[in-house]
Amino acid sequence: MKNLKTIGTILLAAGLLVLAVSLLADVFGIGSSDRFGARQIIGAVIGALVALVGLLLAGKKQS
Repeated sequence: MKNLKTIGTILLAAGLLVLAVSLLADVFGIGSSDRFGARQIIGAVIGALVALVGLLLAGKKQS
């Protein structure tokens, strides 16, 4: 299914974006402190999971 690959690619990109923003929140000035906070950890984990699901869907072979 071509739709699954498209959805997978979108999820992969969105997950990587959330992961990057979470990891770099303090650099961007949107972090709450100079330390790595709980919200950043949650965002990084969610971003990584979404990216992983997207990778699995995008890499799935057509049947």
